[in-house]
Amino acid sequence: MPGAATPSFDGGRRAVVMRGILTTRRLRLTPVGEDDLEELLALHADPRAFADDLTEPLTDREQMRWVLDRWIQAWQQHGTGYLTVRARAQAPAPAPAPAPAPAPAPIQQTGGAAIPSGLLGVVGLTHLEHEGEQSLSAYWRLTPAATGHGIATEAMAAVLTDPRLGGADHEVIAVTAEANRPSRSLAARLGFAPAPPGRAAPGGREGDILLIRPPGRTPPRTL
Repeated sequence: MPGAATPSFDGGRRAVVMRGILTTRRLRLTPVGEDDLEELLALHADPRAFADDLTEPLTDREQMRWVLDRWIQAWQQHGTGYLTVRARAQAPAPAPAPAPAPAPAPIQQTGGAAIPSGLLGVVGLTHLEHEGEQSLSAYWRLTPAATGHGIATEAMAAVLTDPRLGGADHEVIAVTAEANRPSRSLAARLGFAPAPPGRAAPGGREGDILLIRPPGRTPPRTL
């Protein structure tokens, strides 16, 4: 991803495209790129990844390409954005055929639980104008095979506490369906709480709720 970025809302402290990766004990997080198109399409076309969500799966390849282009531009403009999640011991795989793909084979044992191979999900923070101000908005979505291993908690904790991405010292918001218990439970583990009365969820979609994570919140313990 090229060069310097336009200034971000915090005066340009993070207005440089992140060139490296984030790693945790088990995971490797890398800024999204063009080579991720097919795996991201597989994830977002799978209805199981949207089972508790009000959002519809995204099945059109060109629409996914447009979304991915916007995600890449976010890194270039703000120095923060979305990251792919894979097992740390695994190098990025060549792009597979379009989805739905079969369940990945496990490659890594951690405390008796197998972490699947391939793309595990996408997580990150993006800039969003909300209530007349610039906010950081959190996003997470995992492949069905990756759920139940603590991967979302581990990945998002790394994102929220990395000083280059801004979540450690700025308020972060998240929008989820009120009935989405798995997402709300994850958000609570990450330090999010329901917004006070009078703060509506961006987009105004019925059934969504706004969650807020204050700056300086202690990160959760991960596996």
